[in-house]
Amino acid sequence: MQSSVYSPIFNQNSASGRKLFLQPGQYHSCHIRVPDMLDRLPAVVVDGKFHSFFKAVKDRDKALDLLAKLIDKGDEAVITKTPKAYAVWVLEPTAYVDRAKQR
Repeated sequence: MQSSVYSPIFNQNSASGRKLFLQPGQYHSCHIRVPDMLDRLPAVVVDGKFHSFFKAVKDRDKALDLLAKLIDKGDEAVITKTPKAYAVWVLEPTAYVDRAKQR
């Protein structure tokens, strides 16, 4: 059974050869650190690359518009669906995993 958010645009490969809309199993969540920031960031790992949380929006079309703007600016970004929103994640090429336990 297909998700109610299925759309061919989400499952087409992007120019970089990656999917724009991630389905469960195509990513896993973690926390990362970025060299120029003190705080750790929520992230998803896709094909061994870290993407930090950028923004959540409730409307699918707004998520796609946001994604398009990020890609136009040269960012690599992906979308995941949460129970209440669409989460947009941006590639962090210098990030590394934060293995510290949450408090």
